[in-house]
Formats: sequence, structure tokens, C-alpha cells
Amino acid sequence: MKPNPFFTQPFEKLPDELPIYPLDNALLPGGQLPLELSEHNGLAMFPDVLKTDQLIGIVQRQDNNPESNIYYIGCAGRIRQYRERSDGRLNVMLTGLCRYKIVEELPPKNGYRIARIDWSDYKNDYETEDVDTPLIDDFKARLHNYFERHNMQVDWKVLDERHIEEVVSNLILVINLNISSKQRLLESPTVTQRLQLFSELLEEKPNPILVRAPDGKFVN
Repeated sequence: MKPNPFFTQPFEKLPDELPIYPLDNALLPGGQLPLELSEHNGLAMFPDVLKTDQLIGIVQRQDNNPESNIYYIGCAGRIRQYRERSDGRLNVMLTGLCRYKIVEELPPKNGYRIARIDWSDYKNDYETEDVDTPLIDDFKARLHNYFERHNMQVDWKVLDERHIEEVVSNLILVINLNISSKQRLLESPTVTQRLQLFSELLEEKPNPILVRAPDGKFVN
């Protein structure tokens, strides 16, 4: 799902500064990410974002980065919809727009983190890449095998109707990957390279441990 020009700014008009929101999860261009805002910093950030570019810079936490505890490459998500809850929390759905590199963190604003960023390496996130059909077919075969091994149901008709980039960008929330693997996928320069890496990660996933249920059937 590439940026819709009626709802998003062109690449050349992306902002120089961006609120950043650390997560133990990655957002990829064209992917969807549900976000629950409940802490003060997130709730303070939300109205500011709505009044400006409607963009939140999602970035993964990194334990071995003592300076800022986050990776320096993330992906901006545009607020597609949101719902206010009676308990004061907010449910937000983000659509991945474009990756970015953090140049420097700026002083916090209203309790949330903000950074000066560089988009220049990721203009291709606004473009649709043609991926070789044999590579797509190989990836889907490995994906089919993964779902079968893990006893997961999937609507293949829906997957086949989607562009492969959108499939990969949303599968990152479905497949059980660690943070470093998700970051490697995010930092893959092209969709083709991301697809190749995802295929390798699927093959590396071990078979699930089956446990016998009281009815005698085996479950994950």
C-alpha cells in the first residue's frame, strides 16, 4: 500500500523533525500497526501529531545501545484511524509511510521524545518495486510450509490479491520474530532483499513443541 497523494504529503515535504515512539515491534512501509496509547507521553504526543503531519516515528528498542536505547532507523506511521476509550486510553491504527534515520534526538516535548531525522536514503519507499515472480513463489511456498508446521490458518486468496510488499510488511506482526530480525527486515534496502531475508528467517524457525491436550490431540 503506497502513499495516497490525497491524504499524505509527497516525499519532498516530509518533516525535518518527528515524534519518536519506541516499541518492541517494527513498522514497515505499507504495513499496519495497531498502537495503544495509555502513558502520559503517548497521550500528550497524540494531539500534537494530529495538529501537524499526523506522523509518528515508530522505532524499536535496542538493549545494547546505552546512549539512547533505540535503533537509529525506524519507520514513520501515519494515523489512519483512532478510537477514544472510556478508560482514557487511545487505540490508534498506523500505516507505514516511509523509513527514516535519526540524526539527533532533541529535547523532549511535553514528555515525549522528538528527533531530527533524515529521509534521504528511503525515497524508494514511495515507489512500487517489481519483484521477480519466482522469488515471490518461493517465498509463498516457504510461508505455506511455516503455517502448516505451526498449525496456523490463513486465507491464501486474500494474500494472493495483495502486492507482495504489503504481504511482507504485515506478516512481520504475525510471524514470531525477535527484535533484531525485525530490524534487519526494516533495514533491508529493497523489497526484493527483504523478501529474500524473510524467506531465510522462515526456514530458520524451529518446529513448534507439541503438547498433548486432555482430548488426546496435539496442540502448539
